[in-house]
Amino acid sequence: MRVGELYLLNRDAWGRIVANEGGVRSGKTYSIAQVLLTELEENTAPTKIEVVRKTLPALKATAMEDFFNIMKDLELYEEEKHHKTDQIYREGRNSIAFFPVDDQQKLRGRKRDILWINEGNELTYEEFQQLAFRTTRRIFIDFNPVPEDHWIFEKVLVRADAQRIHSDYRCNPFLEPEIVSEIEQLQEADEEYWRVFGLGHRPSGGVKIYSHYQLVDELPENPDDTFAGIDFGFNVASAITKVARKENRYTWDQVLYQTHLTNSMLIEEMKRLVREGELTMEMTFYADAAEPDRIQEICDAGFNCKPADKAVKPGIDFVKGRPLSITKRSIKLLDEAKKYSWKTDKDGHPTDDPVKTNDHALDAGRYAEYTDGKELAEGGANIRLL
Repeated sequence: MRVGELYLLNRDAWGRIVANEGGVRSGKTYSIAQVLLTELEENTAPTKIEVVRKTLPALKATAMEDFFNIMKDLELYEEEKHHKTDQIYREGRNSIAFFPVDDQQKLRGRKRDILWINEGNELTYEEFQQLAFRTTRRIFIDFNPVPEDHWIFEKVLVRADAQRIHSDYRCNPFLEPEIVSEIEQLQEADEEYWRVFGLGHRPSGGVKIYSHYQLVDELPENPDDTFAGIDFGFNVASAITKVARKENRYTWDQVLYQTHLTNSMLIEEMKRLVREGELTMEMTFYADAAEPDRIQEICDAGFNCKPADKAVKPGIDFVKGRPLSITKRSIKLLDEAKKYSWKTDKDGHPTDDPVKTNDHALDAGRYAEYTDGKELAEGGANIRLL
C-alpha cells in the first residue's frame, strides 16, 4: 500500500480526537481510509469501526468509495464479507460500518471502538457529542477550513485530548500534475480563495456566496414548473442542473457533471437521462448563451433549448433573494456551493465578483432559475427581480 505523510501522522497520532484540517485534495480523506483499513485487517483484538457523514449520498461518494477502492486496489476486498444492505464489512472479529448522521436511530443507538467523521463541519455539536459518547477509543474527524467560531474550534480543538493535523495539496505525493496546476492557479484567481482552499487556512469570513440553501431528499411534489440549466465544458465539467419551482421556491438537483463531453456526446447523455426519467423532452433547457451553435444543435436533436441570461451579479442576487433547496444526492453541486466565494480586494473585503472556478453546476442552476424568473416577471407574474 502506497502511503504518504498524512497516513503516518494519523496512524501514529496520540490524541483521542484526531482532527484533520486541510485544503482541497490534501489527501486527508484517503489517508484516514488507509489507517482504518490497517485497523480492520491487522487488529488482533475485536474492533468495531464506524464511518459517518451528514447524509448517505455524500458518504457513499466520498469516504465509503475511497475505502472500498483501496481494498480493491490491494485485492483485499471479498464480496461475501460485505453486507451491503447494512453497509457493514466484516474481517474476522473486526468490522467497519457506514451510516449517515441524519439517521437519528443509528446516531443515538450504536457503540464503536473507532469513529471517523467525514466532513465534520457539516454536523452540529450535539450530533458530535452523541457520537463521541458512544466511541471508546479514537475519533478521527476531517474538515475543510471553516471560520474560527465553529464548534470544532470552540469546543473540540481546545480539549487536551484533541490533536490537530493540518495539510494542503503539497502533502499529497500522488496528485497528478494537472490537478496541482489547477490548484495553484487559485493564486491568480483570488488571494482569499487560495489561502483557504489551496493552503488550507481558515477563512476570514464574509466571502461565501450561497449560505442560505437547505438540504432536501428530493424535488418537491407537483411543482409549478420544472426546467434545467446547462453549463458547457470539455476539459472542465459539463453540468446540467434540474430546477423545480413551487410557489416562488426553487429546488436544484444535479443530474449531470462530466468532463470531456463533445456536444454530440452531451446530447446522447441528455437522451439517456430522458430514458431514465431524470429529464423530459418537453422541459425547457437554459444554456450558456455564449455557445449559440451548441444550443442550436441541441434544439435540432428535439430538445427545447434556449440561451440563458448569464448576468452574474443580478443572477446571484436573484438566487440569494428567495428560498433555495438542494437535493442531498447533488454531491458536486453541494461541493461547489460550499466553496463558492466572492473575490476579495487587497484589504480582504469582498467585491461584487465571484471567484470563477469550480462553479459549473452552480452556473447551470443560476442560468435556469434567473432566466425563468425574468421570463415570469416579463410575463406579468408576481415575482420580484433584485
